[in-house]
Amino acid sequence: MHDSPRDRRHLVVPLLVAVGLLVLLLLPLIIPSFYLFLSTRILVFGLFATAFNVVFGYAGMPSLGHAAFFGAGAYVVGLASTRTELPFPVVLLLALLVGTALGVVFGLMNLRVRGIYLLLLTLALAQAVFGLAFTQVSITGGDNGIFGIAREGLVPVGLPYFYWFVLGIVGVSLALMWQFMRSPVGMAITGLRESESRLAATGYRVGMYRVWAFAVSGAFAALAGMLDAYLVGSVSPANLAFLLSAEVVVMAILGGARYFFGPFLGAALILGLEFYVSTFTTRWTIVLGALYIVTALFMSDGVLGRIAHWRQRSGQRAGTATGPGPDGSATSSGGPVPDGVPALPAGAALPSMSGSGPAEPTPSRSTASARTTASARTTEPRP
Repeated sequence: MHDSPRDRRHLVVPLLVAVGLLVLLLLPLIIPSFYLFLSTRILVFGLFATAFNVVFGYAGMPSLGHAAFFGAGAYVVGLASTRTELPFPVVLLLALLVGTALGVVFGLMNLRVRGIYLLLLTLALAQAVFGLAFTQVSITGGDNGIFGIAREGLVPVGLPYFYWFVLGIVGVSLALMWQFMRSPVGMAITGLRESESRLAATGYRVGMYRVWAFAVSGAFAALAGMLDAYLVGSVSPANLAFLLSAEVVVMAILGGARYFFGPFLGAALILGLEFYVSTFTTRWTIVLGALYIVTALFMSDGVLGRIAHWRQRSGQRAGTATGPGPDGSATSSGGPVPDGVPALPAGAALPSMSGSGPAEPTPSRSTASARTTASARTTEPRP
């Protein structure tokens, strides 16, 4: 008796996850400190891109304002660590509250706009937050920002300990977002992307779920900004800049916005390429710009989308070539028929979409040709 592909996948996926977690835990013992810093930054921006994707990939709402949430969380850490002596749990709670509140404001302001107008309004709101941080010199430090953000008392001294700390927070955050997107509220948010009008027609309060999406996304984006401020040790208006909002959009698209871990993969690819290309040329932004153009033109579904597409095509070719599956189950042109779904015999009638009964069976090519020939003979003029 052969194991089905689904059974093998259920065994392989947990094994791969366990191996990946083991590698991440042992990473500080393997790589130099600079690469460990880069890995920590990938974790932070992976969390940021995944939080952004709640609005972009799941809710289907394009946004160019997520740097506002990221920077808000960073400034909470900067102000709390340099001007107060608040413990870390309080700083964490404040960053989440500020990100959530800012997300609610963004959601309420964008209830009546869609498409390009939503994009422009989120950009305008983010630029307003950027201007506020830039002009309030007595509070935010203006263009100089806030420096001297220390990690003493947070974790033991040393980048490896902070890496494990970030890994733990990012892991818990991703697990929470994963569960949220599979909750009834998360499924309703996904319904916004599929068809907002149908969701409203079934009685859902569409506006409330738009606000929900921005609030959850803002909270975890602010959490990522908080971790980045602890990592770098400073915060400035650059954490609120438009370029950061545009970069996280590209991260989500490159990795695959329709997949939960797609934006995380996109963040790893972009940050890794930034480091690798910059070691060869000072014009590394041109290379990344070309990559963004290629992604938009030829990989709109992202890396994970391309992989899924290739796997589907290879599965279809294998199913067509081999005929019956390894367990004797029937196959179609798209591959093996799932368990419990009988294969239709040749010429069988398919159910009608109108529900009024079976539809007419589709005639074969030879049958249609014979009917055409017979019809032509009956309509020939007699001498």
